[in-house]
Amino acid sequence: METDFGIWLKLQLEEQDMTQSELAEKIGVQPPQISRIISGERGPTTETLIKMADALRMPREKIFRAAGIIAPEPNINETVEQILHETQSMSEQDQQEILAFIRMKNNLRQQRKKK
Repeated sequence: METDFGIWLKLQLEEQDMTQSELAEKIGVQPPQISRIISGERGPTTETLIKMADALRMPREKIFRAAGIIAPEPNINETVEQILHETQSMSEQDQQEILAFIRMKNNLRQQRKKK
């Protein structure tokens, strides 16, 4: 029987059009290990989770939350979490430009509400 993490991982693989075998190859394990993790027969190690996060190009915190290792972030949805992850490696100037864009979008939204 699949675990919540197993179901979540299968969905991530589907979204990225990646097979279990491709994930296994990217993280350096045998394909049956991924199958056992998905089925709940075996839990992923922290090292495996880190490699999975990197292979799936997602924040490590996201996969740790999905695996139940760390608590869910209150009131932060997946999109906001992805924005935070993507902007971490940007320069300060790029981050400021994105912040200015967000503020502009909010101002436009507020102006539309007033009409």
